[in-house]
Amino acid sequence: MVGGFARLFPFQACTRFAVKLDFLAGLLQKSLECTGVSEFSDVQADLGEVVTRRHMFWALSDAMWAEAKEWNGGAWMPDTKSIMTYSVLAPMAYTKIKNIVERNLTSDLVYLPSSIRDMNNPEIEKYLAKYVRGSNGMDYEERIKILRLMWDAIGSEFGGRHELYEINYTG
Repeated sequence: MVGGFARLFPFQACTRFAVKLDFLAGLLQKSLECTGVSEFSDVQADLGEVVTRRHMFWALSDAMWAEAKEWNGGAWMPDTKSIMTYSVLAPMAYTKIKNIVERNLTSDLVYLPSSIRDMNNPEIEKYLAKYVRGSNGMDYEERIKILRLMWDAIGSEFGGRHELYEINYTG
């Protein structure tokens, strides 16, 4: 490869993973706010751990290019130590973050409407409005949207495939 990077997949993968952690950290914060537990000290510590892991993977991504070494034919090799660190830590980090989400959101991810039809059914919708509203004045629709997005990200078939992807990406 002339004038480019050799073995770019770990650099791309680490950056992609860091972006995913941006999304999950922000969504976790929003989910904790709508469930009313965001001010508890143990919950704040867990959110801090997710944010710290997000920072770590952005730092590894930065180190991959900042410490790159010239390779063959004008190509550059991303920093090998950072590549190896990403490869070992990413699967463990994703599993830990998923556990943090599940532990802190507990049953909030379970008692969600099964589909939009529940929200469009006046008989069911009145109960959703009464019993599924969010904290701090958040209405039930906003709460359901946030928690459904979190469920899709970590708990659904889609989320399960992403977990396997992150655990097995680097072999």
